[in-house]
Amino acid sequence: MSLLRKGSDGERADSLHQLSDTGKKMPRVRREDFGLEDLFAPDAVYTESWGPVYHGAEAITRWFAEWLTRGQVLVWDVHRFFHAGDQTAVTWYFQCRMGEDKPVGFEGVSVVRWREDGKIASLTEYCCEPEQYDPYANGPEPVFKATERALYEQFSGGGM
Repeated sequence: MSLLRKGSDGERADSLHQLSDTGKKMPRVRREDFGLEDLFAPDAVYTESWGPVYHGAEAITRWFAEWLTRGQVLVWDVHRFFHAGDQTAVTWYFQCRMGEDKPVGFEGVSVVRWREDGKIASLTEYCCEPEQYDPYANGPEPVFKATERALYEQFSGGGM
């Protein structure tokens, strides 16, 4: 199983597809060294969807190894690959469990920027809120969950 490898567009998609071996459900990530330091450029930047940023192949490798001591991947369904120029986008569904906590999952997108030498220069994750709903389901005025009110106000630039 490989994580990501740069090659021709077809090879790149095939390598990305191997994230889940079959492109379907992956019951768990094998807990081994994937050669991440060979995959990422020495000055690569990896940005997780929820805030943490790792600078450099060494830090990315350290984070990944440490995460595997706490977390377990339950599902990683890879859906689509889009490639243009030096960038590849991958859509996926990811579910994991941290320790004995309840499993959490979400839809996401990873955007990869490749260097000329085939190494990853940057990888940025984006996620969708798992509990989706229609705020206009009951009329013309949006009704947002109380927990999302502050986020709405922050991103919309106004009150509700």
